[in-house]
Amino acid sequence: MEITLKVQFPEFKRPKEFVKRVFLRVRNDVWSKPKRGVAALVIAAVFFWMYGIGAALLWLLFLLFLVYEWENRIIGVFSLISLVSCPILLALNQHDVAETMAVYAYFFLVMTVALQIVEYKRHPERFDNSAT
Repeated sequence: MEITLKVQFPEFKRPKEFVKRVFLRVRNDVWSKPKRGVAALVIAAVFFWMYGIGAALLWLLFLLFLVYEWENRIIGVFSLISLVSCPILLALNQHDVAETMAVYAYFFLVMTVALQIVEYKRHPERFDNSAT
């Protein structure tokens, strides 16, 4: 039995154009469906009022990725960055910050899995393995 793994990285020959394209996509999505963004902001404001800025920002991030159907692997990258930073912070004796980053890594991982499940339910044709 042979297992192969193919990893494809995006080409960043022109990073300024890539960043510009991302910001244009976000702006166009938000302006084309403003009610979704307002609903996400209202829910995030409730979480801010009840639990503080950290909870509000995490919920806002999750809801924006949910309602605008952005690529959920971006949050997965946040999870990996948070997880990789933990041993570095522990080596620098920043135990409190490392613990916070570990919690963020867990939150980002849960967000990624939840968004992946939603994507599977919305677009089951993307996950059809019978063609391979």
